[in-house]
Amino acid sequence: MLRPRVGSTEDIPVESSSERKVRFFLVFMFFLQVFITPLPFIRHVDEEGFIDGEVSAVKFLVQEDGIAANNGFIALYGLLLILLPLVAFFFCIFDKRSKVKYIFTGICSVVCAVIVTFTCGRSIHYGGVFTLIINVITLFMTSQGVQAVSMRRYSAKRLS
Repeated sequence: MLRPRVGSTEDIPVESSSERKVRFFLVFMFFLQVFITPLPFIRHVDEEGFIDGEVSAVKFLVQEDGIAANNGFIALYGLLLILLPLVAFFFCIFDKRSKVKYIFTGICSVVCAVIVTFTCGRSIHYGGVFTLIINVITLFMTSQGVQAVSMRRYSAKRLS
């Protein structure tokens, strides 16, 4: 019978219970973030103080004049706000062994938070606020997941 070599990932269990809880929580948060994308991120206020219109991440992509040169970055922001949580969602579902999912989800959370913050500015609406809150919670849980993976690997090394 062949034994796995020392230091390989074959002798490390797939995931601990704390990692599983963190992973399921991250999956839920990214699932929630995907469903928040139709909510309005930006509100347009006219001179009299009334709300003139609202823009969501989906409306960033579907614009009346298409993707013009001046609206190309806004369409890119809308695409990133839709695709990054979706990719991070599937990444969290299928990766059960490595720390890479936590690094990737942390990067996705920071990028989404930066896009919402700098795109919306002062005219942020409740969809943008929800996205920022979810991204901060996701970033915190990502650090907890990295710590859980490190503890699992440390305990596996101690037992062997």
